[in-house]
Order: sequence, then C-alpha cells, then structure tokens
Amino acid sequence: MYDENPIFRSLALIEERLCEKLTIETLADSLHFSKYHYQHLFRETVGDSVMRYVTRRRLALAAQELADKDSTILEIALKYGYDSHEGFTRSFRAHLGVTPTEYRKYHQSITSPATGKEKTAMSYTNAADEMIRELNGLIVQAKETAAQTIKSVHTAPKDAAVYAPFWDFVISQTDTMAKDLTRTLSQITSIPQRPDEISARFLIIKALDDAVFWSNLIAFQAGLTVARANPAHRAVWEPVCKTYEKLARDAKKKAQKVTALFEELAALIFRDMENEARRKIQRAVEAGYAAASALSAASCAWLAEEIHDIADGLSSTPPGEMTAALWEDCMLRLDIIAFAAGADALRSPSCARHSGDIQNFRDRMADAADFFENLPLDSSSSAPACAAVKKYRDLAFQGTILLFYMKGEIQKLDRLLDDDQRSAFASSCGSLHQTILLLSHSENEADAPRLQGCLQDVYDALAGQAHKLGACGAPIQYIADEIGKMRGSL
Repeated sequence: MYDENPIFRSLALIEERLCEKLTIETLADSLHFSKYHYQHLFRETVGDSVMRYVTRRRLALAAQELADKDSTILEIALKYGYDSHEGFTRSFRAHLGVTPTEYRKYHQSITSPATGKEKTAMSYTNAADEMIRELNGLIVQAKETAAQTIKSVHTAPKDAAVYAPFWDFVISQTDTMAKDLTRTLSQITSIPQRPDEISARFLIIKALDDAVFWSNLIAFQAGLTVARANPAHRAVWEPVCKTYEKLARDAKKKAQKVTALFEELAALIFRDMENEARRKIQRAVEAGYAAASALSAASCAWLAEEIHDIADGLSSTPPGEMTAALWEDCMLRLDIIAFAAGADALRSPSCARHSGDIQNFRDRMADAADFFENLPLDSSSSAPACAAVKKYRDLAFQGTILLFYMKGEIQKLDRLLDDDQRSAFASSCGSLHQTILLLSHSENEADAPRLQGCLQDVYDALAGQAHKLGACGAPIQYIADEIGKMRGSL
C-alpha cells in the first residue's frame, strides 16, 4: 500500500541520503513532480514541510549518535550538514529543548519529539512537540541545579558543612521532581491504545503544574532554612538558593507557555460517587485524625493542626461535591506537611518518629484520589476557568502554605517571645487566615485593592515583629517578604 503513494518512496530516498545535500527540487525531480505539487502532496501525506521533515530526521539521528557514540559534537554536526558547532547547537536546541551537550549527558531522562517516520498510533502536532521541548528543558535544568548544589556542598567551608544533610534532602526532592517529569514523558510517548492528543496534553500540563508547585516549595524551604543561618553561613548558601529560585521561575514560565497553547483544556469534574467512594474517604479521614493525634502528643502541634484541618475538610465534603481540584489541593497540602516534617526531622527527632503516620494518611488519600480519578468524567460540566478566579484561588493556596510555615516558625521561636509578641503573632496569623478566605471567594479584579491592603497589613505586622527579634527574626522576615510578593502579584 505504501508503495502506491509516491511520497513514501520519497521518504525512503530521504532516509538513504540524509547525510547528503538535499533540496526540494532534487526530491521533486526524483518523482517527476513539479516543486509545487511535490510540496503540497508531501505536507498532505506527512503533515510537515519537506525541509522541516528532513531537518527533524537529521536531528533525530544526530541525537541517537550523541547518546550511542563517542564522536565529537562537531563531527556529528558536520556529518548531518551543519557548518559549525554553533549552528548545530541552535538547531538542536530548537528541536529538543536542550543543547547537544545536555542531551548527551541526560539523554536517558528526556525524549525527542516524534518525526513523521516515527508517528504511529499517536498524532503529534507542533504544539505537542513544543510541550515535549519544554519538559526536556525543565528536566535538564532540574538535574543541573541538583548537580550545582552537590558541587557547592563539596566546596563549602568546613564550618558550613552542618547544612550538608539539608542540601542532600533538597537534592533528593529535586531529583524526584525530574524523575516525575521523565515518567510523564515516557507515558506520553508510549500510548499505543490512546492516540488522542488530549490525553497527552493533559499529562504534560499536569506534570508542569506539579513541577511549578515543587520547584517553588523547594526554593521556599531552601530560602527559609538559609534565613535561619548565621550571617557567615547565609552568604555561603544564598547563591545556591538563587539557583532554586531561578528553577521555580522558569518552571512557571514553561507552565504558562504550555497552558496558553491549550486553553481549551478545562477543569474535569468527577461524578457518580458511590458507596466505595464513601468508604475510601472515611478510611482517609480516620488515618488523618490518627496522624494528627500522634503528632499532637509529640508536641508537633503545627503539623497536627494542619493534618486535622485536612481531615475535617474531607469529612465535611459530600462525595458528590468531590472534585479533582479538591483532591489535588488536599494532596499538595499533605505533601507540604511531609516535606516540612522531613526537613525538621534533621533537627527534631520527634517529627521523624511519626513520619509513618503521615505516610499512612497520604496512602489512604492517594487510594481515594485514584478511585475518583478513574470515575467517568462529565464532559458537559467542563468549562474554562475564569482567569481572575484561578489567580485568586492560586494565591489563596499560596497563602495557606505561608500560614502553615509561619505557624511553624512561631512555635520554634516560642521560648524567645513575651506575651505581647505572642499576641501580635496570633493576630497576624488570624489576619492572614481571613485574607486567604477573601482570596478564596474573590471573583474579579475589582477585589484586588482590598486584598492588597490586607496583605500589606500582614506584611507590616510581621516585618515589625521580625525587626524586634533581630537576627532570630530572619525567618519571619523571609515569610513576610513572600507575603509581599503575593501582594505584588495582585
């Protein structure tokens, strides 16, 4: 059948002569077609222009040689028709999202956009290829950030080595984020039974959203930990914090770029909640209350309070009102708690003893969330979210994270505080909580001035208390600055 279409004979010719000089004219002549007719038929059959296809095939083979052979990058560039290392690097990066050097180093973790020769069950578009490039770039950046951190730990002064366990923890979390992105790429490029691009797009967007969340959380935890350090050690580790802040910024940019490509993707609503869903929810709630009780008994009240609040939320929400967004928020909040407990376990063994209780709660929640995820989706309920509503919802969630950490820092500072300071901090926590509620219920840009004023009040109060605490107030000032950034984003 393929031999009946002359374009397939042309594809075979291209494969035979990829390392030679190819032009549209010579390829059209080989089929005795006019240049115009050949280009039109080629695009109709392959879904790509002739020379773009040739370039993509050359770069695909070049990538294979980078992974499998010891040839220099220049040798490979010249073999596939490039006159210089620089020109090859530009073209390679435009195709895969990473440089040839990065690909050679990390090729096992990233993938290549499909070419016409490789397309089978899944129909790729230019937009899908662009998303793969964005993922590739983020995976490499995460791995490079982790590698730079390892180098910084090894070259740090001896008296700053006390922070090495914390950076090992951060490196591990960064590697996990990169592995999750790699796993998503693997799912996308091996879906033989689900050729629809919507599935692949959703996987990519979800993976990038998760990467934005984790890169921001890692950067925040790193900055908060370094804020607690003495000034000499702070100077050593602040450059490392900057690399994580850049990773978080770039992850956000990539996520925004991908989301802009596919605005038609809407929030997915779960339906048909049945008795099995109720049982799974109840098991998760019971595990949450058990974890909260154990942590409370271990004097980890700030962790216990947040876990108890999550369990209360699940318990009070009818199964019919459970949505993908709600489950995602609960899982993210619990991940934050586990992350913070893991960091604090390095200095407070009492938190470490109850990591199993937190993990049990998470396992039960994951079991319930997976059940809901596999229920049929009501496509009629899907609708693009209002940009303002989504922005306020995201800020409300960010505020919840900051409130959680703020309570933790206040508890750690308790022995240094007098009654007036405790009262002031309690008032700030209350004010931030009320602002979060306002953000959660805001629906248009007209609410921005009022919300900015609320956040400014919280910032001013926290900054004032941080100043009174002197060097010990650096973590509070760090959190205040993050609240200031929230205000600036409104």
